[in-house]
Amino acid sequence: MRLFRKSLFWILALVVLGGAFLLVEERVEVADKEEARILRLFPFEADQVNSFWISNSTKGVSARVVRKNEGWWLEQPLSARGDDEGIAKMLQNVLKARKDAVLFEKPEPAKLKELGLEPVTLEMGFEVAGGEVRVRFGDQGPTHNVAYAMLAGDQRVFRIHADVRTEADIGAYELRDKTVLAFDPLKLKRLTLERRGMPRVIVGHDRGRWSMVEPNAGRANQVNVLETLYAVQESEIKAFVEEAPKDLSRYGLARPRITVSILYEDEDRGQRTVELSLGGKDRARRGYYASTAGATNVFLVEESLVKALLADSEIWREADQKTGLSRHHPPAVEPT
Repeated sequence: MRLFRKSLFWILALVVLGGAFLLVEERVEVADKEEARILRLFPFEADQVNSFWISNSTKGVSARVVRKNEGWWLEQPLSARGDDEGIAKMLQNVLKARKDAVLFEKPEPAKLKELGLEPVTLEMGFEVAGGEVRVRFGDQGPTHNVAYAMLAGDQRVFRIHADVRTEADIGAYELRDKTVLAFDPLKLKRLTLERRGMPRVIVGHDRGRWSMVEPNAGRANQVNVLETLYAVQESEIKAFVEEAPKDLSRYGLARPRITVSILYEDEDRGQRTVELSLGGKDRARRGYYASTAGATNVFLVEESLVKALLADSEIWREADQKTGLSRHHPPAVEPT
């Protein structure tokens, strides 16, 4: 009986101690969260931002981006679809900024100038449900791992991590969608490849059967066709050249060197066609001028994409079934 009482005592003691430990741990966790909230530079999350703008007078940047039902869209300096993934990442990195320290409560104008906060060069504004929140960024510190920042309506100067300033110091190119062609390679119905001075290539796909229609009818090499399709689908715009050129011949696009036409099945909209035209080479920037059907702008793509599209047509045809030998050949034309 005595042994039972002792055991019961220790069990109760452990229960009490365990409960006390959990209570302390919970209070510490709450305190840590409250401290993290206080140290945050911005009291809102990325999904609460309806629009934002970035201004950099030194670089001549003035960009405004708005959230719409279909994603982010640039409104300034032009109307264009935004890079949803890139913008989400940038907002996440900027809005998680912490006030490492309050360096000055009410700095003099000379001090603001010394810190790069006056005159304002880099500034960012966020439109949220409660109104607009603006922040100005100053210079980086002597060690280049910290930077200075001020919130509109607050005289204090905060020290933040330099990476936050770097994330905010971007322009229209970084904010803009850089997709060349949007389609699903696995939903291909028909690929048509027109290349100046070379045979036309047509590959069809119907319920798992891949066939080459031109230049030589036969079974298509599914792996190589998909590899080429993914090279197109995953390629990104290297640079935006001109938004509405009057003369496409200066870019070699009045009579394109390569035209890629892709018919594919869209689950929501049925069969769709996307088309890419490739023209002359920009040797200085190591890319090729390009445009897409339905758009007016000219942009640059990487040399590697053009090289892949200039391959010998036999690379997309299945190996000779009689001999078992591959018909793969090196590119017939090297891009120049």
